[in-house]
Amino acid sequence: MKSLILRSSLYLTFSLLWSCGLFTFSGVALSPDVKTFSIQTFHTEVSDGPIDMPSNLTEALKEKLSRSTPLTREEKDGDIQYEGIIKSFSYRTTFSTKSDNNDTPKEVQRLTITIEVSFINRFDEEASFKKKQFSASEDILYTENQLEKEPELVKKIFTKLVDEIYNKSLDNW
Repeated sequence: MKSLILRSSLYLTFSLLWSCGLFTFSGVALSPDVKTFSIQTFHTEVSDGPIDMPSNLTEALKEKLSRSTPLTREEKDGDIQYEGIIKSFSYRTTFSTKSDNNDTPKEVQRLTITIEVSFINRFDEEASFKKKQFSASEDILYTENQLEKEPELVKKIFTKLVDEIYNKSLDNW
């Protein structure tokens, strides 16, 4: 009987904290005053890479925030705001220590994308940041077709970058 009461009490407590916006299971701890977010379309300073990178990165961040928070998206002037620039898109030849036979390393092409993001939290100035750089990479074997694999690589990199932005700006765990 005591365990049933304890379980019910814990459930009620977490439900109240969650509904008030004071606690979430994802670790997001925003002020209850924060109700909206806005994201300006990312810009690019690079001439390489897919032409739709800025819009794809912007949409990926919008989807993450819509899916992971109770916030409503505004076109501009949200309670929290993001804007950013794609600063670099580059391939570099490197060697992987992972090998099928562990005798010789494999030559790989490493795609690295670096972005610069500014985040404004109108209710918590200390949480805001300006021109914070984030970078992520993915590898393909040198023998693979770079043009065929590039969309998949970019998507994986964007997932990593969006997760980093989200964690830096909202996730307090």
